[in-house]
Amino acid sequence: MGYLAFPHRFQFNLRLMIKSFRYVILLIFSGIFFISEGQDSPDPSQDFETIIESLNEDLEDEADYEPVLENLESFFESPLNINSATVPELQKLFFLNEIQINNLLEYRKRTGEIYSIYELNAVEGFNREVLEKIAPFIRFGSVKAKDGRYKIPLKYGRHQVLLRSTGVLQKAKGYRQGNGKPPKYEGGNIRIYTRYRFLLGDKASAGFTAEKDPGEAFFSGSNKSGFDYYSGHISIGFNSIVQNITIGDFLVRAGQGLVLWQGFSPGKSSDVMAIAKNIQGISPYTSTDENRFFRGAGASLKINDFNLNFFFSQKKRDANLAPPDTSGIPGYFTSLQVSGLHRTGNETDDEKSIRETAAGAFVSYQKNRLKVGATFFYQQFNLPLVLKDAPYNYYKFSGVKNMDFGIDYRYLTGICQLFGEAAISQSGGLAFLQGIKAHLHDRVDYSVLFRHFERNYQALYSNAFSEGSANSNETGLYFGASLLPARNFRLSGYADLYKSPWLSYTTIAPSKGHDILVQLDYRPSQKLQLYARFKNETKEVKVHIEKKYVNTPLNTKRARLHLQYSPTGQIILKSRFEYAFYKKYKKEYGFLLYQDVVYSPVKIPFKGYMRVAVFKTDSYNSRIYAYENDLLYNYSIPAYYGNGFRVYLNTSYKFSTFLGVWLKLSNTTYSDRESIGSGYNEVDGRNLTEVKIQARLKF
Repeated sequence: MGYLAFPHRFQFNLRLMIKSFRYVILLIFSGIFFISEGQDSPDPSQDFETIIESLNEDLEDEADYEPVLENLESFFESPLNINSATVPELQKLFFLNEIQINNLLEYRKRTGEIYSIYELNAVEGFNREVLEKIAPFIRFGSVKAKDGRYKIPLKYGRHQVLLRSTGVLQKAKGYRQGNGKPPKYEGGNIRIYTRYRFLLGDKASAGFTAEKDPGEAFFSGSNKSGFDYYSGHISIGFNSIVQNITIGDFLVRAGQGLVLWQGFSPGKSSDVMAIAKNIQGISPYTSTDENRFFRGAGASLKINDFNLNFFFSQKKRDANLAPPDTSGIPGYFTSLQVSGLHRTGNETDDEKSIRETAAGAFVSYQKNRLKVGATFFYQQFNLPLVLKDAPYNYYKFSGVKNMDFGIDYRYLTGICQLFGEAAISQSGGLAFLQGIKAHLHDRVDYSVLFRHFERNYQALYSNAFSEGSANSNETGLYFGASLLPARNFRLSGYADLYKSPWLSYTTIAPSKGHDILVQLDYRPSQKLQLYARFKNETKEVKVHIEKKYVNTPLNTKRARLHLQYSPTGQIILKSRFEYAFYKKYKKEYGFLLYQDVVYSPVKIPFKGYMRVAVFKTDSYNSRIYAYENDLLYNYSIPAYYGNGFRVYLNTSYKFSTFLGVWLKLSNTTYSDRESIGSGYNEVDGRNLTEVKIQARLKF
């Protein structure tokens, strides 16, 4: 079987693991017969949970999904009237692409009001899969009736308060005293988070967020004022030329992200058609990334077919300051810090150590199917950024200020969407991307995206589609296709070819690579879903051989088999097996096997998630990521590596429409080590236990 064959030592462990694991599975399936059948079809809320998971399952970091999921939950609780929904509102249902939205508006204009979910079958691009996704979030009301979303009395505003606390029971080295010295971390190992949000439809939003991370001081030390991080905003919409004004903390998204894009940004995933960015504008910021947002004011205007957006921001950011000169004043900084952690003396020294001023504008003109836009962005620091003198830094931004300018467009036809953006930075570097998404047939969709980012293109807030984390020093071509070869089957995949004409931190010379994913889905009903996935990526990285660095291929392969079955409307069972292969110096292997049970009784406002997982990998290199259900608006994508066993139980209970409570308990036990972690985060023993609790008040 080539690389997909397990070495002998893995075969032995896998047999033992399956032998012990089958008893767990047997208990799960046996318990089904003791639970009432309840409703025959799955609860629509399960679709909401499935969508949340699909957002996370392909990623290897905890991206900022909170605003996206807030939109979905808002529509879940107050469904969107499909007969009066605007383009910006439909774009918030992120799984609808521009072609589908355009076709829906054309159908609505041509035939009038839509009366049921079944009628949407007549809209080009709305197949069964799409209808199942949007069903929990839409309704079919009359346009003539008062919709209630534009002239809403203040008393109908919604208030929400979140209170969350999480912590690991075992104390890491950074929290313990040693040799009469105080702990390295200033504060305790508990994370505390609170947030208040007021919403009045889409016409007003106000709120604040406060957080302290584990290890940070709380009403003591460097945080005598309480929390380590505070954020707040006020945003008001108007039915006039001025569409919206936001004061406080906010995010900006423009074009296709070559100049400026903050927050959630889809990339390569099993959703092979999700390559274009559609939700653009200025929006309130309510998350806990402590650096990558703006603080100031922004305004959106609409004049006929033109949309204009302006913003100004000034805030302090974390940075690694160079040692001060003889006068004691630091003259420059060497890097921006984005972790948001301020636990030790060195970390608190970096906290809010520089000032960033930013200003910009983006304008768009839309007429029928054509939209054209332009973006300008200016950024300045109070101290210069001076990078390490190394070849991989030669073309990166350094200095005090930077400017970027870009032009973007989008054109829609009945079956395809053309989109692109071209940009230039103050350095003279150019960046360009061009894409097409086409719906050729109810059974055939494809996407193509070409990008070329010159090595000296510099945009610190860019976040366009790319292989690397920075939109520079890359040329690539992406192909994606989604086919329905037979009833209940979907075959999708992508191939991405890319190269870098200059070296980077991980390479010693120009490099190239390719990334391929293939997935086959089988979904005969809402109760049963099965998919198989294979992913293969090869890229060049530097290695040290015979006293010199050279580029060598790094190959990773992953194979996954996932089954989801709902025997009753109250129970969902999810089973997954995933295999990982890694080759750099030598071959490494890994596997993950887990069983999930989701229980949601009909007559009790309770929901429970349980997972039992067994994993073994040769090292961190062959780690496997798997999304876990977590507290509301909190996300967990742990890396499984080493040899161990992990279980978690995540529950929620709604005491009333006013109060809901979430509790998650998780434990990982390792059999291949006597301590977990490293440095100040090292924990003695083989167990790591985490407790999370949250309450939400709505009124």
